[in-house]
Amino acid sequence: MANRGSSIKKNYVYQVLYQALVSLLPFITSPYVSRILGAEGVGVYSYTYTIALYFTTLGNLGISQYGNRIIAQTRDDKEKMCRTFTSLYCFHVCVFALVIVAYIIFINFFAEHEYKELFCIQVLYLLGGLLDISWLYYGFEDFKLTVSRSAIIKLLSVFAIFFFVKSEDDLWVYILIMALGYFLNIVVLWCFFKKYAHFAKFSIKEFTQHFKPLMLLFFSVVAYSIYSYMDKIMIGAISSTAELGYYENAWKMIEFPVAFVTSLGTVMLPRISNLQTKGDEGTIYRYIKKTLHFSVIFASAIAFGIAAIAGDFSVVFWGKSFSRSGLLIEIMALTIILMSWNGVVRQEYLIPYKKDMQYLTAVCTGAVLNVIFNLILIPFYGAAGAAIGTVIAYFGIFSVQNAFAWRKLNISKLLKQTVPYLLIGIAMFVVVSIYSTYHTTSIINLIIEIIIGGVTFITLSLAYAYSFKDSDFTSILDSALTKFHIK
Repeated sequence: MANRGSSIKKNYVYQVLYQALVSLLPFITSPYVSRILGAEGVGVYSYTYTIALYFTTLGNLGISQYGNRIIAQTRDDKEKMCRTFTSLYCFHVCVFALVIVAYIIFINFFAEHEYKELFCIQVLYLLGGLLDISWLYYGFEDFKLTVSRSAIIKLLSVFAIFFFVKSEDDLWVYILIMALGYFLNIVVLWCFFKKYAHFAKFSIKEFTQHFKPLMLLFFSVVAYSIYSYMDKIMIGAISSTAELGYYENAWKMIEFPVAFVTSLGTVMLPRISNLQTKGDEGTIYRYIKKTLHFSVIFASAIAFGIAAIAGDFSVVFWGKSFSRSGLLIEIMALTIILMSWNGVVRQEYLIPYKKDMQYLTAVCTGAVLNVIFNLILIPFYGAAGAAIGTVIAYFGIFSVQNAFAWRKLNISKLLKQTVPYLLIGIAMFVVVSIYSTYHTTSIINLIIEIIIGGVTFITLSLAYAYSFKDSDFTSILDSALTKFHIK
């Protein structure tokens, strides 16, 4: 049986490593892929991948969060947990089978003729989604497995891209490598299944009990997918695949740091779900307070830092033809802070406390705002219009989630604690922007900008934390110094 007392710090490190693997693959290869496939090729990949992922997300029904929660709540009773797992996975298979049939119908009757073969390759994402049981391991707080299973496959995928993708004609090869890597990652999970659970007989009641909570989360997933994936689909349909290529690379830059911050919420969900069943409200609030504070500090540094270097970074990293991606990064940088805050409130309060209807309301608000502003702005501004719509959508979710959690989490107090670090982030942005204005675009100057930004943010944060007794920040620093034997 898995270690039930797993350290949150260790799990966070494992989850960060996992997200690094997931995010670094496209991030590291994107300069090479952008130059080989061009904006059009990157756009076509993004368009076909996004639609396949959309179907995959619909098939998952929100099982990642619900499964994580319910396994964490039942893991202390193995037989009950096994029945719960079996009934939930069978429910998942039934739904996913229908989604796969719908995807096949889409390919045959609705997909553009020139993309049909590419959509067929992308079916590997749906097959991976059908087999995905990662939520079982998350429920046991075993995050080490997700890292170890991914490392070799991710590295092999990187090597395969550099070895096999040599021209624009190799777009299908690139798509196959990416999809196959995802599928194999899922398949490997089943090698360790017997260590945690086994298939058990379950009653009809145990099967149908999942319907209501999964349907609520399903509609949340549908709404979430609208502003997560619909941007790309709408850009491809309304604007052009080149604009979509610029947006795809810009979004990679935004997703990369967000993955590290939101990893903390993923790690905390099973722990808080377990604590909630025991009624330990004091410990839960302390966890939420600290993770929110940490997330906003980290997100502020990254968001304003990325915005400051976006113009130079896009040219150095992807080439002059992708300079427009820099503008998109600047616009969407604010979403890093919003997604970090939203992730903590969602993963550590709304979902563990079964506030599924409130969560649904929040994401539906974001989805409606996103579609409305995309329809208004994309025809005139292309990918930049979608970027603005994305920021508005996440701010809408931020507002609604905080309204629901306002009293329970004392949101007003938590917001006040974050303001100084937002101001420090703005100060860093100004300093770096002034430097970049008077220097040419080069990799050397880009490195100098990053150093200037880092030194500025850390110096001002330290000055504030020790002057105003920010115990959360100083405790994190002291822990880091002790860890590396500096203190």
